[in-house]
Amino acid sequence: MLREPLFHFVILGLLLFLAGRAYQTRTDVYRIEVTPAHVAQLARSYALQFGTPPDAATLEQLIQDDLRDEMLFRQGRALKLDQDDEIVRRRVVQKEQFLIQNLHAPAEPTETDLAAWYAAHVDRYAAPSRAGFSHIYFAVGPGGDAAARARAQGALARIPAGVTRGPERGDPFPDLYDFSAFEPEQVERLFGRTEFAQAVFTAPTGRWSGPFRSAYGWHLLYVAARDAPTRPPLAAVRERVRSDYLQGAQDRANAAAFEQIARRFTVVRADRKAAP
Repeated sequence: MLREPLFHFVILGLLLFLAGRAYQTRTDVYRIEVTPAHVAQLARSYALQFGTPPDAATLEQLIQDDLRDEMLFRQGRALKLDQDDEIVRRRVVQKEQFLIQNLHAPAEPTETDLAAWYAAHVDRYAAPSRAGFSHIYFAVGPGGDAAARARAQGALARIPAGVTRGPERGDPFPDLYDFSAFEPEQVERLFGRTEFAQAVFTAPTGRWSGPFRSAYGWHLLYVAARDAPTRPPLAAVRERVRSDYLQGAQDRANAAAFEQIARRFTVVRADRKAAP
């Protein structure tokens, strides 16, 4: 019997069958093995969330809930529900980004590093200019934009010397007429990114000027005082500089890690037409 080729064929086939069944059992999508390590992970997650370890009944319920989720997840994958799903795609991308960041955390900067960073980005930490100003408002009426501007020009010529405010010389304005120590961002938030908002920080001080256009209409402007931007010493903004330095280092490390990943891929741009 040992010399029969048929016997050898049967034995080899049996071995292959058993090996295939063993592999299928280990990789079967419908076979879930609850390991002690996974149960411990469930217990740790519960303790982190609630501040105390789960009791036996709670732990068993956690295991049953986890099994239910795993069954639904595997069944969904078997039906290929994870394919072409934008939410699943975004979640996987997010997890990969977290993984890259965790593997490439930047080193703590030295004082020399911080000083160099601050010197290269000093304008980022400068305190913005501040201005105190008053304005006279002219609404755009039935006569249109040109008529409102002409009214403002006429009012400017009639303002006596020494007058620093005169809201009654124009139209009612829906907000304040006088502003103290306003920064550019505050002015733009109220008047829009307009000619008037720019003039608050460029027009001469101590006299009326204009008219300047805003999101509301036309204005005459009186800038009483304006402080130039100031650059604080490194010691005053050290924590901001450190945070920005680490973020910059992290961004560069992330970019380098992504480049290594990108080199493994071949991108075929079928959407682009071939050059003539």
